[in-house]
Amino acid sequence: MSELLYLIADIGATHARFQCCELDDRVGPLLIGEPLMLATQDFSDVDALLAVVNTHWPDSRFARALIAVAGPVDLDSGDVTVLNTGLLLSRGALETGFGCPVICVNDFYAQAHAVPYLREFRTLTSNGSQLDLAAVSEVQPKALLGPGSGLGMAALIPEPAGEWRVLASEGGHADLATGSFLEAELWSVLAQEHAHVCWETVLSGPGLVNLYRAVSSIWGSKAEPLSPADISAAGMLMSDPVCHQTLETFAGLLGSAAANYALTVGARGGVYLGGGLVAKLADFLQTSPLRRRFDERGDLSTYVQAIPLHLITQLEPGLLGASYCLANRTRQSSL
Repeated sequence: MSELLYLIADIGATHARFQCCELDDRVGPLLIGEPLMLATQDFSDVDALLAVVNTHWPDSRFARALIAVAGPVDLDSGDVTVLNTGLLLSRGALETGFGCPVICVNDFYAQAHAVPYLREFRTLTSNGSQLDLAAVSEVQPKALLGPGSGLGMAALIPEPAGEWRVLASEGGHADLATGSFLEAELWSVLAQEHAHVCWETVLSGPGLVNLYRAVSSIWGSKAEPLSPADISAAGMLMSDPVCHQTLETFAGLLGSAAANYALTVGARGGVYLGGGLVAKLADFLQTSPLRRRFDERGDLSTYVQAIPLHLITQLEPGLLGASYCLANRTRQSSL
């Protein structure tokens, strides 16, 4: 086992999670202790964030750090800005603050590295049919997407010797594609408030609020100042018909987005749905229009019906993915 300590982080618009790990060539990365969880919006600059993290581990010297961030990484500087908050994470400032080399990557690019090692998820199959998951999971591309503060996406491509190549994606910002007359009406309402209506406009925490407001407009009811948690709770309990319609529509759109992405990357090895909203809505999503809408692909319906759809329920998949991403980068740099 390595005696060197490494630092990993998963920073989104809502939470910033940090954890230490060790790298073991025999069994893979080992997470050490409990993660440090911070509210991202409490920090307006990187120095304040560094101060809190270094105070939490005052006696630690890190060999290397990998910071996974919800936003595209500048390929020249390695800097990245947290989408939806504007917090700029300069790689130079991070390296100075931590006193070690720092790698900055997109958060879903990092999380995708965890997909082959996930143990806790629920599988939705077409019409409840049984699939031989072992026969497809290790030889075909996989896709990961998840609604949280935004809508993240990544793809995994199989390579020789059981390795996986991860492809980063910003597909959450692709144009929203409607699949019903109701969704077309919703788009027309959303387009009056948003210059660009994309998948993330409706498939995220803030997107759930946008969708609720649009459904309220079509129903002719007053949109209350509800949070994503409020809408989810009322929708699942069916105590508010507008919230329930919002959740049903959300699930259908998520199924459509997942299937479109599966077709785009040829993800016959499975589609994995992560993000904070999926874990919280897992029970509802199992009986929602999610899988039905995933399957409705016209001439290629049979193609997607053979693709397993997984709801990730494992705790902290972002940190797990960051640890494997760091292990891969460290191994590659030593070759």
